[in-house]
Amino acid sequence: MPTSPEYPPYVNGYGGIPKLFAKIKQAAVPPKFTQDYLNTILDLKSSSFRAMIPLLKRLGFIDQANVPTPEYKDYREESLSGRIMAERMREAYKVLFAANEYAYKLDKKELQARLKSLLGVAEDDQNIPNIAGTFLELAKLATWDTVSTSDEKPIKASEPDPSRQAEGRGLGIGDRLGLSYTINLNLPATTEIEVFNAIFKSLRENLLREL
Repeated sequence: MPTSPEYPPYVNGYGGIPKLFAKIKQAAVPPKFTQDYLNTILDLKSSSFRAMIPLLKRLGFIDQANVPTPEYKDYREESLSGRIMAERMREAYKVLFAANEYAYKLDKKELQARLKSLLGVAEDDQNIPNIAGTFLELAKLATWDTVSTSDEKPIKASEPDPSRQAEGRGLGIGDRLGLSYTINLNLPATTEIEVFNAIFKSLRENLLREL
């Protein structure tokens, strides 16, 4: 007798997922996440939200006794929520991410095709659209660009590039240019020594002065 496939987490009313998690951020953490808490405190009275409790369990936001986990509490912090959701999804949809680590970039049609292949279900399986819809709604709440680049050494403005330094050596301010000059003078025909003194004084002051 064939066994039914083990479906990843999903709900039929996946359109309510953003509202659920927005309410979770706003309300205080309950001792237990119950149906009464969902209806009364979160004000989510529609019957479509009843399936959200099993979904939260499968994602690891509440335990089997309906007690909120550390991940539930961390998700409420704005700076952590996206990363926490991505971590929970990678765990809950492990088979999907093993097949494609960028599964969250697939559109619904591509995602359904991949799920059908992975789960080995019929082409007309009624759960696949709901699994894909649930996954995509959750993925919108996740932050996926969490790869750390802290190991990369930044280039400091105060540290010149050695290759550039080599190329420009001798051309910076204060560097002396290794050039030689040939100066041809046409001296006047005179025997006055003062004239020659004036010429060489001007030459020394204006042409031979160090840069």
